[in-house]
Amino acid sequence: MKNKKIFILGASSDIGLSIMKIYLENDYEIIAHYNRGSKSFFDVVDQNDNVKKIKFNFSTNLKKIDKFLKSSDFKNCDVFVNAAAVLKDIKYEKFSLKNLYETIKINLFPGVMLTKLLGERMFKNKWGRIVHLSSIGSKFGGGQSTFCYSLSKYGLEFFPSKIKTWAKNDVLVNTIRVGLTDTKLHKNLITRRTNSGMKKRIKMVPMNRMATTDEISKLVYNLGSEENTYITGQVITIAGGE
Repeated sequence: MKNKKIFILGASSDIGLSIMKIYLENDYEIIAHYNRGSKSFFDVVDQNDNVKKIKFNFSTNLKKIDKFLKSSDFKNCDVFVNAAAVLKDIKYEKFSLKNLYETIKINLFPGVMLTKLLGERMFKNKWGRIVHLSSIGSKFGGGQSTFCYSLSKYGLEFFPSKIKTWAKNDVLVNTIRVGLTDTKLHKNLITRRTNSGMKKRIKMVPMNRMATTDEISKLVYNLGSEENTYITGQVITIAGGE
């Protein structure tokens, strides 16, 4: 393929940044979505001519979200990776309808709509890859305070039947169910309950350690590039056996 382009939603997260780096190593042109960003993110963006950054906050109203999702800036991408996420520490007994809506609006709506919009264009171009990042929490009904997050991510494991028709034009859609990973998001959530909480959480993983962001990004690239020639409509777990 020539001029391979990827749109990464949530590119400034720890996992998103690792994903961006592996695609850069493989000569992709990148459109990197971010909300707040970080020094590490901007360092990578500013040092690479193959990266174009786009800022957008999905906490806004639906009209603005719809306008952003229909933007021409990324409509011709060959690959779409959805790594966007918001995780708020709210106990199941205390979450509200507003909490649920705001989480789903960020974690689920963009992925669902961009799969529809970009998938159809990929089908016309006769090649495309879409990869969503879900959460191991969807397997267990969420943790003590991550029900809204896990439920919203679980929606990314629900594939529209339409993707079966896309497969004949080499458009492959998959979701990765991500386990405990060495990111600020996971560590901040767990260590709020003291460091012993982190040790206890790691012991729940059969491999007795967290995944690295590189391990996640390598699987994303395997599914979201020419390396993937036959896998579609699958939920693939990377969680150390949990």
